[in-house]
Formats: sequence, structure tokens, C-alpha cells
Amino acid sequence: MALSDDAKLWRGIVCTLVGGIGWGFSGACGQYLFTYQDVRPDWLTVVRMVIAGVLLCLSFFPMHRAAMKPIFKPGSHWLWLLIYAMGGLMISQFGYLTAVDYTNSGTATMLVYFNPVFILLAVCLMQTRYPQKRELLAIACALAGTFFVATHGDITHLAISAQGLFWGLASALGIAVYTILPAKFLSRYPTQALMGVGMLVGGLLTGFLIDFPSIEFNLDFHGILALILIILLGTIVAFMLYMQGVADLGSVKASMIACVEPISAAVFSVVFFGTQFVLMDYVGFACILATIFILGKR
Repeated sequence: MALSDDAKLWRGIVCTLVGGIGWGFSGACGQYLFTYQDVRPDWLTVVRMVIAGVLLCLSFFPMHRAAMKPIFKPGSHWLWLLIYAMGGLMISQFGYLTAVDYTNSGTATMLVYFNPVFILLAVCLMQTRYPQKRELLAIACALAGTFFVATHGDITHLAISAQGLFWGLASALGIAVYTILPAKFLSRYPTQALMGVGMLVGGLLTGFLIDFPSIEFNLDFHGILALILIILLGTIVAFMLYMQGVADLGSVKASMIACVEPISAAVFSVVFFGTQFVLMDYVGFACILATIFILGKR
């Protein structure tokens, strides 16, 4: 039985909201692991990417086997796949988790929402044009928001660690890379299956580079539960729900509703960890979120 337009609308809204909150909650789980468990961001990045990659491949490869078969044959697409996996997915994951470690899940998630500016600048370069007035306003809002979050309005010092600021923006850049590359160079491959391969490749290569087996970690029952929630709820379930939301609502509306992610991450950070935000943080958050609505306006 086909769903009515109203039913699809509400399904899209609910799926996108739950997916965004799931992403926000996974950030809080990461903060819990770094605060109360003996876990490093690079270790967590590898575990999250490899397991998520395996699960995504198992979920989507059977239905896209024919379309994905060419990706295993040598060719120039291997270079783009490597950039997608390491410069996109890995940097976005590692950068975000490292920013959470240096700051908190709310601040880190908000910094990641600088990614539309990187995407916009890349689009302008590829189309060899200057940003439009509306786009310049979005860039100004994102820069102002990052300034307020990073300095609280005082240019003489940083209110958050320089490492946290750097890795938060690096994560935003990684998201821009893995958003643009598939559409430009890897468009022949289904998104879900491609992300599974990218996660797996990025996770395995990162594990090799950091000598993963030598990294010590210690997790109790609650730590294992948080890890499971990060991988399942914060990666697989959230991603699939968001994709359903995009299918029902369109990418513009879905991206706006998904702004619940940084808000929920900030709420979880306050409730679970007692994180203190000041007025300038909220001003910065509002400026950064405004970029989504400015760019999404028709």
C-alpha cells in the first residue's frame, strides 16, 4: 500500500529528526569514552569505521553487486576512492572525535557544521564563479559563529583549545570532501555501498598507519555499551534514517531538520557531563546554524 503525501512527509520528518538526534547522541557517547574510559580518538576511529564499513557492505552490497563490481578493477577510480576514504571519511571521523576529546560533543558538533562553507567554496571554484550575495552572507555567518565559539568575542585568547578548533574544522573539511567527490568522480556507484567500502578502506588503512594492535584500551560494561551505540545508532541507524528522510523530504528540507544534531549534542553534553556554555557560545551556535537556512532558501 502506497503512502500518502502527508504520511511520507511525517515519515521523513520523524526519520530525519531521529537520525539527527542519533548522531548527536553518538557524540555524547564519544565524550563519555574519552572522559571515563581508557580510549583514544584514533583507536575509536578505526573501530567505528571498520565495523560500520563491514555492516554497510553486508547491508547494501547484495542489492548493488553488479553496480559495485567495477570498483574492484584497477583504474583511476582507485585514487579517488583513496581520497574519498582517507581525505573524506577518515578525516571527518578522526577530526570530529579528536575535537570531542579536546572540547566537548556540543562544541565539536557545532564546528563540524562549518562544512557547508567548504562545500560552497568548492562549488564556486569548480563553476569558476564568485559567491552570490546570499552565499557571502552564509560565509560571514559561519565565520562569525566560529569566531564567537572559539574566542567568546575576545580576540586576545581562545576559549577552546587550538587543537579542538583545528580538528573540528578539519572534520568539516572532510565532510565536504566525501560529499563532493562521489558526485564528481564516483557517481556510478550507489551511495550506501560506496560509503561502506570507503569506511572499510579508510578504517583498515588508518589502523595500519597508527599500528592499531599496539594501542592499549580499557572498557568496562558501560564503555562497551557506549561503543556499540556509537557504531550502530550513531553510524548505521542514523545514516539510514537520514537517507530515508532525504528520499521523503528532499535534501534541502532534510539538511535543515538535521540541524537538530548539534543542538541535541549540546543538550546531551550539558545533561550528562555538566558542560557549561556561555552566551557567546549560543550566539556562535546560532550563527553557524543560520548558514544552513540561508543556503537552503530558494
